[in-house]
Amino acid sequence: MVSRPEYYRSDHQNELVNMLKKRGRALLSQMALADQTREDQVGDIVTFIRNQNINFSNICYVGCKFCAFAAHEGSSHAYRMSQEELEKQALLAQQRKVSEICSTAGIDPKSDLEHYKSVLKTFSANAPNVHIHAFSPFEIYHLAKKEDQEYDTIIDELKSAGLKTLCGTAAEILVQRVRDVLCPNKMTVDEWIEVVKIAHSKGLRSTATVMYGHIETVEDIAEHIQIIRGIQEETKGFTEFIPLPFIHYNTQIYRIGKARAGSTGMEDMALLSASRIYLGDVIPNLQSSWVKTGMKFATLALVAGVNDLGGTLFEERISRFAGATHGVYQSENEFIRFILDANRIPARRDTFYNILEIFNETEKPYQIQLL
Repeated sequence: MVSRPEYYRSDHQNELVNMLKKRGRALLSQMALADQTREDQVGDIVTFIRNQNINFSNICYVGCKFCAFAAHEGSSHAYRMSQEELEKQALLAQQRKVSEICSTAGIDPKSDLEHYKSVLKTFSANAPNVHIHAFSPFEIYHLAKKEDQEYDTIIDELKSAGLKTLCGTAAEILVQRVRDVLCPNKMTVDEWIEVVKIAHSKGLRSTATVMYGHIETVEDIAEHIQIIRGIQEETKGFTEFIPLPFIHYNTQIYRIGKARAGSTGMEDMALLSASRIYLGDVIPNLQSSWVKTGMKFATLALVAGVNDLGGTLFEERISRFAGATHGVYQSENEFIRFILDANRIPARRDTFYNILEIFNETEKPYQIQLL
C-alpha cells in the first residue's frame, strides 16, 4: 500500500495553497505566468479529440453523494445497454471516424469480468480502428474484488480484450477525510493510487483528474495535486490532467445542504493556472472541460495554461444527469472557431496527444455529420 507521506512536501503544500488562493490582479499575474509556461512547454497548438462517449450502464449501488448518474435497478432513469445497443453505438463511432471511444459505467452488480471483456470485444469488433479508453480505477478495484483476483490479473484480462488506456476518474479528491463524506463506499486513496500505479507499470496509461467545488478545502486540492505529481514522477503514465468542477444541481450532497454549489470562475482559473505551473513539466497537457463550464469559459482558460479542450463526445450522461447545461456534443467546427479566435493553432489529436490534423483559417475544417 502507498500512503500520502511518500508524495507530500510541506513546502509544495504552502506554494500550491498560495496559488490556489490567488484573486484579483495577483491571479491575473499568475495566469500570465501559466500562459507563458504553457507556451514554453507545448507551444501555441491547442488540441481536441474526435471521440464518442458510451456509458453502457448507470445501475449502481455504491451511493456516492456527489453523483446523480447512478440508479437502482427498476428506477425511472436506470438503463443497461443491450448487446444490440452496444453494437449500434460502436458502429456509430466507426462511421463518425472518431479516434477514441470513452466508456465507463456504474458499478452494476450484474456486470462481471466477462461482461466487461464482452463490452471491449464488441467495441473492437464494430469499431476496429478506434482506440478504447475505458473504465475507472474503481471499476478495476470492483472487478478484482468480485472475481477474487489481483489487480494486475484484471488489467491483463482487460488489455487482452482490447482496453488501450484507463480513465483517470474515481479520484475525486485524494484525501481520505473528504472521501469518507463524498464516497464512503468507494476505494480508499491508497487503493486508487495502487490501481493506477499497477496499470501504469503494465503499460496502461491513464488520464488524471480532480473533482472540486463541493466540500474540499484548498489544502485538500493541494494535497491531491501533489499525489498526482508524485505518481507521474514515478510512472510517467498520465497523459493529461483534467480539473473537473463539481456539477451540483441534482446531487444528494448539495440538496441536503452539505456541499457548495460548485466552484466559481475565479477558483477555476486559480486551479488551472496553478496546475500548469506546478504540473506542466511532468504532465504537459492540461485540459479545460467544456462539458462542465461551456465553450466560452473553456476557451477563456487558454490564457491560464490550458492547451486542450477535450472531445466531441456525441453523447454524455454523467454530467448531464447531474444538471450540466452545456450539451452533449461539440462539433469540430466549433473547436476550430473558438481556438482560432484565441490566436492559437487548432489541432486534432489522438489519445496520446499525437497530432493528427492541424487547421488554419484558410482551410475548410472537416465536417462531422451528427448521426
